[in-house]
Amino acid sequence: MKLSFLCCSLVMPVLSFTANFAVAHETQIVQKTKVVQEAEVIQEKGLKSVMQGLLKDTQALTEGIFLEDYKKIEAAAKNIANHPTPGTLTMRKVMAGLGAEMGVFKGFDMKVHDTALVIANSASEQNMSKIISGYHQMIDGCQSCHAQFKPRVSKIINPD
Repeated sequence: MKLSFLCCSLVMPVLSFTANFAVAHETQIVQKTKVVQEAEVIQEKGLKSVMQGLLKDTQALTEGIFLEDYKKIEAAAKNIANHPTPGTLTMRKVMAGLGAEMGVFKGFDMKVHDTALVIANSASEQNMSKIISGYHQMIDGCQSCHAQFKPRVSKIINPD
């Protein structure tokens, strides 16, 4: 009787620990799988998704300018400056497709990034003339990039 009680008192905690460990491990696997699946969805959306987000933020920025809503201007400009990347696989395709022109492509992205930061800082100072000047420079960067690269980049990413 004492032996069976002793065995049960030793075995039960081990079994309980093992079961808890297995559940925790399975939960980790499920969570990692979910993160990988979410990353794959983002990867599939890639550059188009980033561009659609930038369009929404640019529309919000424009609205903020017309309404003289400095908080909206600042928030939208910060979103533009800190936009997500399209993902490693997409960028590898673009880099391979553009080759030596990748520096020009990246230069347009930096122009948009830098002028969006100027706009955000100008909004915090409530300096509308600097906001408008930065806005024009930013839009010029967007349009120049689209004019030079959009058709080719679209074919690189979606060759079908």
